[in-house]
Amino acid sequence: MVRNAGSRRQKKFNREAMPRIEVSVNIKKPKHEVYKVIKDMEKFPNFMRDVKSLRIVKRVSDEHFITLWEIDIDGAPINWKEEVFFDQAGSQIKFNMMEGSYKKYHGAWSLQDSRLGTKLIMVVEFDWGIPILEKYVGKALETKARRGLLGMIQAIKKEAENNHV
Repeated sequence: MVRNAGSRRQKKFNREAMPRIEVSVNIKKPKHEVYKVIKDMEKFPNFMRDVKSLRIVKRVSDEHFITLWEIDIDGAPINWKEEVFFDQAGSQIKFNMMEGSYKKYHGAWSLQDSRLGTKLIMVVEFDWGIPILEKYVGKALETKARRGLLGMIQAIKKEAENNHV
């Protein structure tokens, strides 16, 4: 079952903060197996429809990568360079866009024990970087982003439950 927790907006410095999207899914595998699927990021294009390319361009350490992403959303190519921090003991993977198609993009994957195995939660905050565009089509962009994130966690669920480990 995929749960869509909705987005929240907060006031910050007298203007709205970046949109925040949270999505989650229960996976019938233990945390360490789900974590392995996420950490093996370069395989995402093999099982995530919208991810066209994902390369690790630098392994700063075993727990700190620099990645290049290329995704396709309704025919629009979106690219970014991202810094990723893995914390297996804390069951969390944090990421922050360094440069790319958005003004800002950051968030985290969190894994929690659940009665079904693992609950995977993805929280993302982003700023499209085009205020006038956001004013008129912000909700539509947010809906597309939410759909994309749900697709990612559903793909991880399927990969973990059916194909991995």
